Amino acid sequence: MTIDRRSFLSNSGGLALLAAGGYFGLDAVSPREMAAAAELVRATPALPVGTPIIVYIDLQGGNDATNMFINSNDPWYYDVAQGHGAVAIAAKDQLALGSTNFALNSAMPWTAARYNSHADVAFIQGPGENVVHEFSHFSAMHYRQVASFNGSVSTGWLGRLNDLVAPNNPFASISTDGVHPALVGANTPVLSVPDVQNFNFNVGWQWEDGFLSAWQAMSNAGWPAGSVSRAAEISLKDTFEAQSQVYASWNPTMSATFDSTSWVSQQLGNAAMMIAAKIPCRSYVVTTGGFDTHGSETLAEAALFSELDNALGAFFAAISGLPNVNDVFVYMSSEFGRQQTVNGSGGCDHGQAGTDVLIGGGVKGGLYGAAPSSVPADRLDDALVPTVDFRSVYATILNHLTKNTTVSHEILFGTYEDLGCFA
Repeated sequence: MTIDRRSFLSNSGGLALLAAGGYFGLDAVSPREMAAAAELVRATPALPVGTPIIVYIDLQGGNDATNMFINSNDPWYYDVAQGHGAVAIAAKDQLALGSTNFALNSAMPWTAARYNSHADVAFIQGPGENVVHEFSHFSAMHYRQVASFNGSVSTGWLGRLNDLVAPNNPFASISTDGVHPALVGANTPVLSVPDVQNFNFNVGWQWEDGFLSAWQAMSNAGWPAGSVSRAAEISLKDTFEAQSQVYASWNPTMSATFDSTSWVSQQLGNAAMMIAAKIPCRSYVVTTGGFDTHGSETLAEAALFSELDNALGAFFAAISGLPNVNDVFVYMSSEFGRQQTVNGSGGCDHGQAGTDVLIGGGVKGGLYGAAPSSVPADRLDDALVPTVDFRSVYATILNHLTKNTTVSHEILFGTYEDLGCFA
């Protein structure tokens, strides 16, 4: 497991230990050779009920939102020459969304039922960017992760949020699959938790007694306040404390309700267990891939959407009885959508506009934004042109997370429209 791996490996004051999931440690010396001013973990109580918590699911690869959130009245969608043609979802395989003209892929029955019954599912139509119209995965991901087109920005949009609302809190940002760049902050470490059950130290038998006990002794050395040694001591102590608290959140009963063969389900299960254990984190990031459907799209999407839908159902069922269930919401997004004309391999190539989804606590269900025009003459290199700046989606989320409409301006380096998706 890793707490701000990027920082502690680059700073002389960072400390690393070996655990079941890899290296981990706390960057308690920032900048280099300047002692940390305060102890971290012991100053991070549980979040009060009423504190919004985001679980951001990053659908990596470029989700073909046109085949997930379907405009059933769009003739161009079904067009064989300039539309999805053979990979378009037939009417019999669509699930109606209330009285709208839109439907969900039949592989997502839980999400469709949730929309129709709970009024807390929002679909944001046409998110993307009209700045550089990036078609490359890595560049498009980077722009979304840092929420900027300025090459000098290296912190993530959620990392900057936590720099403001939870500076130096090692639990502020939790990623369930490596260190997600959106969480990287200047003053807030990232805690990587790939597996709550095994979030413990894994020291070889030949080192088991002396090596681990030596690190533990160093964490209680009592070095003079203000010294670099004291900062190292605090880093170690907080590392042990963080590991202990996360490891204690393991809940075998709750874990059993998640699909052990599905990585996205396991990640959401880890998030649910930590939320239930009152780990003081307000931003979780879950990462899942496979959405780069250049070929055999119909088969791939059926499996991807079904796995995602089942995981969402298990997650919301797991947290349903928690005191803070109404604080937790899921945000799903991808770096871009797909082109509109099916290719020769039964897939669609990289596009632009997609569809983002919000589900859960505080969300006002419905459709937001404007559907992009699918008329071929209105497309950009066969891609749908975005109608909503993705930073407006972020501003909407940040305004809800902070309950302050001015903070998003600082985090996003500008003012963007609040789409009104939250109550």
